[in-house]
Amino acid sequence: MRKITVTAVLMLLSLFAAPAFAAPFKVFVAKINSTGVKNSDEMQTTIQTLLASRLSSEKIQVVEKASDADAVIHGTYISIGKIFSLDAIAKTAEGEVIARTFVQGKNEDELIPAVGSLAEKLTAELLNLSVSMTTALTSKKENKEETPKTDLIINNEIKKAAVGEFIKPEIPVATANIGWLSQRLDGASNLMASGRKFSDGSREMFLADAHRLTCYKLEQGKDLKLVNSTILENTEKIISLDTMERDGGVDIYLTVIRSGELASQVWFLKDDKLTQSARGLGYYFRTNRINGGEKKLYIQAMGRTEDFYGEVAEAARNGADIIPGKKIRMPRHGNIYSFSQFKDLSGNVFTVVINPDGYLVVYDQNLSEIWRSNDKFGGSELYFKKDDDANMRITGETSRWIFMNQRIQITAKGELLVGKNDGFWVLGNSRSYKSGAVYCLVWNGSSLEEKWHTRATQNYMPDYYLDESENELFLLQTVQRPGIKTEGASSLSIKKVE
Repeated sequence: MRKITVTAVLMLLSLFAAPAFAAPFKVFVAKINSTGVKNSDEMQTTIQTLLASRLSSEKIQVVEKASDADAVIHGTYISIGKIFSLDAIAKTAEGEVIARTFVQGKNEDELIPAVGSLAEKLTAELLNLSVSMTTALTSKKENKEETPKTDLIINNEIKKAAVGEFIKPEIPVATANIGWLSQRLDGASNLMASGRKFSDGSREMFLADAHRLTCYKLEQGKDLKLVNSTILENTEKIISLDTMERDGGVDIYLTVIRSGELASQVWFLKDDKLTQSARGLGYYFRTNRINGGEKKLYIQAMGRTEDFYGEVAEAARNGADIIPGKKIRMPRHGNIYSFSQFKDLSGNVFTVVINPDGYLVVYDQNLSEIWRSNDKFGGSELYFKKDDDANMRITGETSRWIFMNQRIQITAKGELLVGKNDGFWVLGNSRSYKSGAVYCLVWNGSSLEEKWHTRATQNYMPDYYLDESENELFLLQTVQRPGIKTEGASSLSIKKVE
C-alpha cells in the first residue's frame, strides 16, 4: 500500500513540476487617467484597483512597484455623455509599447464588466508576448553562431547589414538589401506622388504639405534637387496629391478643401514649369491601379451632409473640365480614399476597404463582407473639417473632423500593399503617430495573409509608393512636426524589394 502511495505522489510531482518552475509575468498597474467624470481622482483609483484584481492570476503577478515589473500598464477612462471608452497600454521599463487594447460601454453599469473584458484582452496579449520572448531567447542562444542576414543601411551607398529589412513570417519571400535616405527636406509633407522617369535614370517626385506643392528631380545617383514649387492660399488645404502623365508632361491633381467645401485644382508640369490648368473643382481626386491594371483617374463628390457622396467614377480631363465616366459601386464605408479592388487566380473581383475603425474588410462581387482583419491598418494625421452644428449637442464641437486614409496599392501580381502607423497618442481627434510600416498581403482564397512587411520607421509615415518596374519602395517620413516657429521637415527614403 505504501509503495502504491509513494508511486502516486511521484507521478503527481512529475505532472506539476514544469509549471511550478515557470515564473509568472510581472505587471504594475499605474493610475488610470480619467476624463469626463465628476469624481476623477476617485475613479482613477477605483479602476486601477479593479484592473489589478482582474489581471492577477497564476500566470500574471501584479506587483506593487513599477521597478519590479516586466511591464507597466497605463490606462485612460473617457466618458462622453453616457458612453465611455477604457483604453490600456502596456510598456516595458524602456518605454517600448508591447500591448495595446480597449473596450467601450454604453453606460456606467457596464464599467465593471468592461474592466474584466479589458483584463482578459491584456492577459492574452501579455501571455503571448511572454511565450514569444522565451522562444526568442532560446532561438538566439541556439543560433548565435549563424551568419547574419542582410539589411537596409540608410546611407548614400550600398552596404551589407545585420537583419533583413523585409520581415517574413515563415516562408522566405521578398528581401531588401539596398537603402537610401534623402537629405532633410523643408516642410512637413503629408503627401507624395511619382512623376515621369527619364532615360538617364532620373525621375520626378512630388511632395505636398497643407498649402504647398513641390516638385523634385531624383537623379540616378540619388541626389534630390528642387525643380519648382507653388504655394496655395492660406484658406486652402491640400488633402490628396495624385499624378498622371499627359502630353509629354505631368498632370498634378490636388484635392483642396476651402471653408469645408471642395475647391480642387489641376496643375501641369512640363519643361520644369508649373502651370495651373483648373481650379475650384467640386471633386475628390485619386489615381489608382484598380485590379493592378492601368493607372486611371477617379473622382467622387461631396454632399451637403455626407463627407463622400455618390459613387466613385472613372474620369478624364478635357482642358479645365473633368468628365465623369464608368461608375464603381461602393460597399459599406467605401469611398475614393478607403477602397481598392483586386482579382483572385480565377479572375473574380474583390473590393477591399479600410473601415473607420482601421480594419481591412474584403467584399465579394455582391458587396457582401467575407473577411475582416484582426489587426488595424492605415492611420493618418491628415484631416479636414466640415461644419457640424446639427450634432453639436452630441459631440460638443461645431466642426466634424474627417481623417484621410493610407492609400491601398494593388500590384500587377494581385498583391495588396497598405501602410500602417502606430502612435503613442490616438484618441478622438488627437493623433500623433511615432512609427510606420508598409505591409504586403496576398489573397489565399479565404483571407488576406501577410507576405512581408518593412521594419518600422523611426518617424510618422504619412505616405508611401511602390514602383513595380524598379521594385523600389518609397517611404515619406515626418522628421519634425510643424510648430509656431517652424514649418517642420520631411525625408524621403527608398528600399529595394528583391
